Amino acid sequence: MTPLESATQVWRQAVRVLILQAALAGLAAVIATIFWDLSAGVWALAGGAVCVVPAALFAFELSRAAKRSSQAFGVALALGELVKVVLVTALFVLAYSRFGGLNAAALLFGFITAIQGYFLALLIN
Repeated sequence: MTPLESATQVWRQAVRVLILQAALAGLAAVIATIFWDLSAGVWALAGGAVCVVPAALFAFELSRAAKRSSQAFGVALALGELVKVVLVTALFVLAYSRFGGLNAAALLFGFITAIQGYFLALLIN
């Protein structure tokens, strides 16, 4: 497999996970709106974004690294995961510290629901 084919395969798999995560975040927002209110739905969607945005950046960097070499891919995997965790933490801190009217339960509900996209992608093959 050429590096370009490898990068394409990495990107396709990542896009599948990202689509599932975004769909689950939307579902969480609908559920939060039904059971709480519109504000909770927005917070659930924000929680989903806390999951999806860092994952998308991570996937993009992995696909770029796959074009270079297997060593570059390994380094990007390790560093990218670290950057993703730091970014998720920073987005949660930002949400908790900067925005009024926070619905922490809805924010976490959206995040936890969206992160299930990883596991759902494994089941849907």
